[in-house]
Amino acid sequence: MEIRYLDLGSVSPEIYTSLWEYDKVVELKEPTFIKFSPETTIIQFWQGPYWDEVTQTWKNDYTDLSNFYSANILRGIPKSRCYIPIEINYSAEIAYYIATPDGTDFILYIPDSTKEERGILASVFRTIMYDLLIERNIGAKVDGNDVLFELNGNYKKFSGSLYRPATDGYGYVDNGITYKFDFKLANKLREITNEINIKKFDVKDVSEAVGGLWEVDSTIDRDELDFEVVQRMLNYLGYTIRQDTLTHDEENLLFERGHRRMTDKEWYLYGNNDGFEIRY
Repeated sequence: MEIRYLDLGSVSPEIYTSLWEYDKVVELKEPTFIKFSPETTIIQFWQGPYWDEVTQTWKNDYTDLSNFYSANILRGIPKSRCYIPIEINYSAEIAYYIATPDGTDFILYIPDSTKEERGILASVFRTIMYDLLIERNIGAKVDGNDVLFELNGNYKKFSGSLYRPATDGYGYVDNGITYKFDFKLANKLREITNEINIKKFDVKDVSEAVGGLWEVDSTIDRDELDFEVVQRMLNYLGYTIRQDTLTHDEENLLFERGHRRMTDKEWYLYGNNDGFEIRY
């Protein structure tokens, strides 16, 4: 069975923002695997519906991010509040990620997917990352939905994964690799005073807990490692790869959605999604 593989390279902040809800914008017709990176640094906030294990229903948060968007220390840096339903239990109202050109993101869409199967695929991503480091004689461990490398006796997160249901019975699983982490920018964000339960690590300097692979081995070939991730996942799934590109219409739709996410104040400040059509 074939899978459509989209190696998009470096993408604009608008496309980067919308790719996290690709299935809400572009109709899924076949298994799809997407690889991409932002062309510039983006402060990315993650929030969408979350699965309430108690009530077994989807619920919404409407977290006010005004303090972050108006902060002088973050002025001039693109910010993106992505729409990402979260199916796993989470200990914060909202998460953030410093997305830079020195990182790679993967999104996988698989048909006829159950929650259990999505969880297994997320675990496969983590196992692949763990194995790739061990094979390079780099200490590593899996911690929840994250993978960490070992450096001088300390473990740092460099990779994480999430999963959720997608449209038309498909399942969504993502994974990211950080090669170089912008800890200075992350620390600036963490200094902003607010009442939001944003995901933080219990350290004064986030570089103690998060890092990039080039810290532990500057000779790692990014293209080679990215390719290994893709190849091993496809070997696990039993798919053959079909290289493809976005159509002109798909690219326009994604840019339009991303532009709206980044300019609609009701969305990016308050998380009000009422103005967006969501295909479930």
